[in-house]
Amino acid sequence: MEYEARSARDGAWYDVASLLAHRKTESGEEQVLVRFFGFADEEDEWVSARLSVRPRSLPCEGSECVAVLPGDVVLCFQEASDQALYFDADVRDVQRRRHDVRGCRCRFWVRYRHDNTEEVVPLRKICRRPETEYRVKAAQQVTKAMGGGEGKKESVKAGKGN
Repeated sequence: MEYEARSARDGAWYDVASLLAHRKTESGEEQVLVRFFGFADEEDEWVSARLSVRPRSLPCEGSECVAVLPGDVVLCFQEASDQALYFDADVRDVQRRRHDVRGCRCRFWVRYRHDNTEEVVPLRKICRRPETEYRVKAAQQVTKAMGGGEGKKESVKAGKGN
């Protein structure tokens, strides 16, 4: 299983290359020492096993926009003048649009949990939580039943340490 972890340094989520060790603090909190993908060992961090480590978020393929719904928590790529990182965000609303040769044209209104800022983002900036996988499978079954094919798949988790 692949994991991602939230860094205490900036609050952003990063892919985990390896879980190196674990310990229990004096307060009883379980912590793990993580090495983030693409970072050197001096960047290893002790993080809360319960609050800051989870199964890795899934990049959205062009046809998977149907699995992203208002109320969902997603991992969203936030670009600012001083940083471009992945943070948890709540999907506030979805504006569905017809797809074209370039792929999904839908827009997603999100609110970032770390700073409460809001913005409208394209699907390519969103990664789904693994617990939404059942929605993707259901949508694929409906598409097959209607005689549709599975269009061109396009990975959109660019820049997340892969």
